[in-house]
Amino acid sequence: MEGTTKTPLEEFIDLYAQIKDKFAELPDVLTKLSNYSDDIVKANNDLKSENDDLKSKLKEIEDKFTKLKTEYETKDQSIEEALKDANKYKIQLESVEEQMKGLREMYEEMAQERAEEIDIQDLLAIYTALFEKVFAGNPHTKILLLFQGVDKEEWTRDEIVKTTGFSPAAIIRALHDLRNSELVETDDSATKAKLIKKLG
Repeated sequence: MEGTTKTPLEEFIDLYAQIKDKFAELPDVLTKLSNYSDDIVKANNDLKSENDDLKSKLKEIEDKFTKLKTEYETKDQSIEEALKDANKYKIQLESVEEQMKGLREMYEEMAQERAEEIDIQDLLAIYTALFEKVFAGNPHTKILLLFQGVDKEEWTRDEIVKTTGFSPAAIIRALHDLRNSELVETDDSATKAKLIKKLG
């Protein structure tokens, strides 16, 4: 006897009877799948946010590096110029000192040979000419004379520039030289200066 053919409804009922226990687990599986998907999206967003932060910090560091590099190059150039000027003034000063040494030696020789014929006024006239023509024309001397001659303890750089007539760059270099020679005290940026002590 041939088996009877099942209707579609009967086939569905048989199939449902086999898998109905699995349907009860489906909501939990779907919930877990949804949570897993949310976690993946959140992790992706966190990574994107962290990546954006890193890019922003990298840009800040690059900008700071560029700024520091520019400042270093500018200061390095200023230091080189100041050293060149200081060397030039040093050579000039050595030359003048050599000339004055020669004058002193000449005077001593003349004083030994003809002391009665030497007038001290003549020697003073020579020193005066040297001071007026050589020393008085440089900013170092003008600054020292200004600080020494005026009853004012501290001067700003702008006041010195206006009073002496020299350029700000020349005044800055002169103040650094005088500070290195321990004649003048300045702040780090040489915006203020004063005599360490009165001369003479």
